Amino acid sequence: MTNALSPRTRAAIIQYDATQPHALSVSEFCRSLKVSRSVFYKVRSRAVSESTAALHPRSRAPRSPARRYGPEVVNELVRIRKQLKADGWDYGPRTIHYEAALQDAFPGGKIPSVATIARLLSSVGQVDAAPRK
Repeated sequence: MTNALSPRTRAAIIQYDATQPHALSVSEFCRSLKVSRSVFYKVRSRAVSESTAALHPRSRAPRSPARRYGPEVVNELVRIRKQLKADGWDYGPRTIHYEAALQDAFPGGKIPSVATIARLLSSVGQVDAAPRK
């Protein structure tokens, strides 16, 4: 369940005018909408600076994700996988992680987790659909 305000509530906050006769005070208006005064003023200030964008909540996704792996890391993982396959070893994400940990210098400096290795290999089409063991 989210606590994001609906566009209708945001529109009511944006259109609120305290100068109208018989208008509710800001506190009473906020109480009727069941929002805090700080939320009221945040929506109002965002409406001034961003216009209609204030009707919708901002994205909660991080602006800069903690880790992004470039093509050199993916290429190294694919190289390790192909080498393991050619040598007849298991070439799953765990084995690739182990082999990468044995290297002196891995591109990017940090070895991705086993789950990330699986995700990266899947994104470049290097995963067998149904491998036989």
